[in-house]
Amino acid sequence: MVGSVLWNVLFASVGALLTLGLSFPQNTVPTTSIKVGVVFTFFYLFMYLFRKAIGVSSVSVERQDGEAWEEDNSEVEFQKTNKQDQGRGSHLSEDEAKQTSDMVRALLNEDQ
Repeated sequence: MVGSVLWNVLFASVGALLTLGLSFPQNTVPTTSIKVGVVFTFFYLFMYLFRKAIGVSSVSVERQDGEAWEEDNSEVEFQKTNKQDQGRGSHLSEDEAKQTSDMVRALLNEDQ
């Protein structure tokens, strides 16, 4: 969800104060109080649903083929390497490397 509950309260308070200012001169105090309470509740719920809709629309994006992609908020951890590690090659032997590449090719062909 985008923002915080403070946005809901501020938006609802502005609506309630506007209603209070427009309703108080023409209505009694109990009637004005009911109107202010109802407007505050509706404005609060409206802002909540608006924030929820914005949050949902920014998290999931529809692809053309219909699959939904979800935003990945996980943090990536990086490892520091020293200069000795940068010069090293692969730790796999040729047989292991060939076996691994064959498995990757088989997996890629499996999806097609």
